[in-house]
Amino acid sequence: MALPLAQELIFGLVIGSYIALGAIGFTLVYGLINMINFAHGEFITIGAFVGYLAVVFGGMSLPVALVVALGVAAVIGWAIARLTFEPMNDAGAVPLLLMSIGLGLVLRNGIRAIAGPDRRNVPVAVTTYRFEDLGFFVTSNQLFIIGVTLFVVLVLHLFLSRTMIGISMRATADNESLALVSGIDTRLIRNAVWLAASGLAGVAGVMLAVSQSANPSVGFGQLLLIITAAILGGAGSPYGAVAGSYLLGVGIAVSVAFLPADIVALSSTMAFAILIVVLLVRPGGIANTEVRTS
Repeated sequence: MALPLAQELIFGLVIGSYIALGAIGFTLVYGLINMINFAHGEFITIGAFVGYLAVVFGGMSLPVALVVALGVAAVIGWAIARLTFEPMNDAGAVPLLLMSIGLGLVLRNGIRAIAGPDRRNVPVAVTTYRFEDLGFFVTSNQLFIIGVTLFVVLVLHLFLSRTMIGISMRATADNESLALVSGIDTRLIRNAVWLAASGLAGVAGVMLAVSQSANPSVGFGQLLLIITAAILGGAGSPYGAVAGSYLLGVGIAVSVAFLPADIVALSSTMAFAILIVVLLVRPGGIANTEVRTS
């Protein structure tokens, strides 16, 4: 039996929140470095396991574990990018794409070899708040996930609009050659992008570990939705990625109330259906951006 629409909206906001955290980092890399990073899901998985270890073995609270996962994932993601992607900077989009696919496979199986295939739940206390008159309930974990995502979006907005490095990022994304001529250190910007994208992936991983579990495929399992949300919002636009993520999350959740169960079970089908409809109306996505091909 389908749940009330208000409840599905809550679930949609939660789904959209952890998609958004992954999609922002993914689209930052695409917008500034012009590559589709299929290893992004593994950076999310790293964050999930770091968060799990911080809570279970480090005895840290969830907010502290979140900060730790952000920092560790940022450094690991940046180091991996420096060793693999950056030396191939001038190789073109296709070699970078193939590198990211291969790297993702290596990282995913490496994590599985070290951590094993088992799922690990993050033991956090959960409080349920029920609003019977309004027809929905919400848990403390769900509020935490939504709240963290909105806070991250606010910090990202302030960073991109109020700081020199954020403004330089936007200038580099618009025209890297002109930014270089203008005196912007584009190498520094690329490093900052990898740190930011990997750190946000780490935060997304902790959110997934809290709402689902930490397992070697948790990030890869979300990659399709992340890429779809990034394209839906407008490739290369962080704000569009957020809008696309929430549209996708709410669309998937609300469809539960109206569609047969055998169709709803295929969330990827719903994701692509929403993507097709939006792109038919607005080919550049929500942000109406132009997709680069080189």
